[in-house]
Amino acid sequence: MMKNIKRMSKIAIYLILFLLPAMELFAQQGQGGTESNLSMGFGARAFSVGRAFTAIADDPTAVFWNPAGLEFVYQQSATFFHTSLFEGTNYDFLGYALPTLNLGTFGLGVARIGIGGIRQTDVFNTDLGVFSWEEYHGFFSYAKKLPWDLTTGLTIRLVRRAWSGLVDQGSLVDMGVGMDLGFMYRPQIYTNVLLRDWSVGLNFRNLFAPQVKEGDNVDEFPLTVRFGLMRRILMKGFGNQFNVMLDFDYSQKRDLLIHFGAEYKFRNLAMVRLGMDGSSPTFGAGIKYSIFQIDYAFSSSPYSDVFSSVHRFSVSFSFGPTRDDLFKLAEARKRAEEEKLIAAIREADRKKMIKRHLEQGDKFFQEGQYLDAIVEYQQVLSYDAFNQKAKVMLDSADALLQKRFEEEREKTIKLALDKERAELDRQFIQKHFERGKTYLNNNQFTQALIEFNLALERAPEDPTILQAIQTTKRRLNEELNRLVTKIREEFRKGNYSEALRLVGEARLLGADNQALQNEIETLSQRIKVQETIQRGLSFFELGEYDLALKVFEEALRLNPENELVKQYYEKARIESRSKQEELDPAAEKRFLQGVDMFVKGKYQQAIDIWQEILKDYPYNKKVLTAIENARERLKKTK
Repeated sequence: MMKNIKRMSKIAIYLILFLLPAMELFAQQGQGGTESNLSMGFGARAFSVGRAFTAIADDPTAVFWNPAGLEFVYQQSATFFHTSLFEGTNYDFLGYALPTLNLGTFGLGVARIGIGGIRQTDVFNTDLGVFSWEEYHGFFSYAKKLPWDLTTGLTIRLVRRAWSGLVDQGSLVDMGVGMDLGFMYRPQIYTNVLLRDWSVGLNFRNLFAPQVKEGDNVDEFPLTVRFGLMRRILMKGFGNQFNVMLDFDYSQKRDLLIHFGAEYKFRNLAMVRLGMDGSSPTFGAGIKYSIFQIDYAFSSSPYSDVFSSVHRFSVSFSFGPTRDDLFKLAEARKRAEEEKLIAAIREADRKKMIKRHLEQGDKFFQEGQYLDAIVEYQQVLSYDAFNQKAKVMLDSADALLQKRFEEEREKTIKLALDKERAELDRQFIQKHFERGKTYLNNNQFTQALIEFNLALERAPEDPTILQAIQTTKRRLNEELNRLVTKIREEFRKGNYSEALRLVGEARLLGADNQALQNEIETLSQRIKVQETIQRGLSFFELGEYDLALKVFEEALRLNPENELVKQYYEKARIESRSKQEELDPAAEKRFLQGVDMFVKGKYQQAIDIWQEILKDYPYNKKVLTAIENARERLKKTK
């Protein structure tokens, strides 16, 4: 009798092992029991498109379908999937995806299939109690984008299978570890209609196969390879899209299967789907509101007389910052760090300049060159308005200079025959000397020289006035040299507008210095040529070939021998003849706003503007080319 009991228990076990996978895909091929009971996959969206999901997997279920797809999850997401199978069998999945900006995307998932309350009887139909069976899979996934538009992903899978309440064996529990590897290739091609908007997926499941013991038997999961294709078709002018998917599904223990599906998205709010899962038709729908998305799938069975059709549901919700938000936050942090670094550098430079000018001022003070000392102490106070030493020394130098100046004037008056005229001259000289000092302190060197020379006309041999003129010329040359250095620095950085502004200042200051004027003119010419070339290249990259042509013509007038300009002039001339899809006036205005952002180096703002235009003109070559070039510039700035 015990022999019969054991026999009936084993029959029940084998029956469950066969029926659980057979009720879905494997029953279609008559090859039940060859794969894991959870190898059907998860997510109503995937089931509604015939499980052709390898090349599009962009939600938390990607931990199963293709871990590389996690990198295309837009923000933190969680998905719960449930379906009820025959005789109270439950099939569930809970997944979570965490995208990061630079570290890739992490995914977690747990899946369960189980049934309980199964009656055991012997050959005499004696009730021997009930037993239950369940299988869990835990998914730990990671995905990262690689160069050349390739993405890879890895899943470590823990498998736990348990029987409980068996008459002859009690409980059987065992665990195994497996590994899956996935790839996804989404080329960033915008100009070629046939090559753009494709996605290619490849997933190796059980590349490292988990092994689970059940009594004396060892169940080793077979290697499964899925190759998928997906093509996205954008619906012009409506912001809708149509996805077509195809999967080839190979396993070591069964024949090749083909899955096909299609999905229509209406403004990312509602979805309609259909497909073929092997020989079984599938269809479904989805709706998205705020952070929630609900998906439904229905599939029939080729063995409808034995197994009923299956309804499946998924609930997903997204939360937290999106990838764009993460990018903006990173940019903000980067700017804050740069500003902090710049502030530290400026502070160090400020302290260095304070120390230098203090030392120079003290040197002039000791040598009795009080006006030079005053100029240096004024420089210190321009960096640190509360520097006590500079204030004290400035007052001392000013008092000593005033004393010396007055002594010189008193000597002149004593020696003068016309005391009244000498007093008037003293007042005139005093007035213009003080004005000259004020202009000098404000770095208005030309006005200072005018005032000092007016004073010198009444006192041609006054050493204090002569020294003031020499000091002003010294400061003028220092400022000119500083401006020329700054012009070169801004030119190297590509800040041509700022460089030209500084050229204008230098021209005014160095009007009497012909050699310096020649150097400034040479710099000015180089800056103008480079600025013009830069504008022309920007217009060319944005597809504004007519504008680029005009700018390159201007550049050739400035520098007829520039080979780079000649080449791009010819390219722009050829491209300007080609015709493109025209934007409506409002879209054209928005496009030019993006151009303005691009030329100013604000590439992300330009991309945001142009992507809005793409909602109505998804195939516009000019806009697509502009976005591609802006992204390349953005990568280089990083």
